[in-house]
Amino acid sequence: MTLTMTSKLAVAAVVSAVALAAGAGVAQADPHPPPGPPWVPGGPGNPLPPGQGYLPPPGHRADYDNVVPVWAPPAPPPPPWAPWLPVVWNADLPAWGVWWNGGFIQL
Repeated sequence: MTLTMTSKLAVAAVVSAVALAAGAGVAQADPHPPPGPPWVPGGPGNPLPPGQGYLPPPGHRADYDNVVPVWAPPAPPPPPWAPWLPVVWNADLPAWGVWWNGGFIQL
């Protein structure tokens, strides 16, 4: 190899290295914006779900789950195998039943 071939090879290597280095620069991504305000139900821009008296729909609040809806059928009699158990409305199913050993049995 002659000196000119070596210099051409060296120049080509330097040009290739510069091109790769320029393409592998430090990323300049936008930083994350600061977090917004916490979500407050009923606050500005966060209306409550639809319901009567600004309350959530039936079955969406634990303190109203024991209320029997007007569309529910009348309560059946207690089961013959456990007449001492009270018949209650379960809003999660929705059905009448009894609680027995921590489980709900639908009637």
